[in-house]
Amino acid sequence: RGLEEAKVSILLAEPDALVLLPATDGLHSWVPAVAVKDPKAPPIVKDENLSWEDFNEAIPHMIVSMKMHNWPEDQINMHIQFWVALQLHHWCHAPDVLKQRALLLYQAQQRRWWHMTIRTAQSWSLEELNQDLIAEARKELFNEKR
Repeated sequence: RGLEEAKVSILLAEPDALVLLPATDGLHSWVPAVAVKDPKAPPIVKDENLSWEDFNEAIPHMIVSMKMHNWPEDQINMHIQFWVALQLHHWCHAPDVLKQRALLLYQAQQRRWWHMTIRTAQSWSLEELNQDLIAEARKELFNEKR
């Protein structure tokens, strides 16, 4: 359900976006994305704003979606190792909520940056967590809260 809502809600990112849809006559036509979105669909929640429970629930769905869309096996495994490392991180069960949120922010940032650099010389593996960047994510959240 969440992935389907995301597919529809993502169209709202660009208010002038158009979507190519098949017509009844077999031809395709461009339609404004806002006309396609279900107004009752809930907004997309960014990774960094998910709860740990929602994040853990989303992971298996992401893996299935990656496999369905023929992602390279090494990239799927890298993401699995990345998410497992986050779930095993000592901040995951810390009483300090900012530490938990920092892990989710770090995950969102790293995945976003990884996607932007894939197939470039700057690409890297997500498997090994960068403790300095995790601490920086916590500092960012702390300063945002003040």
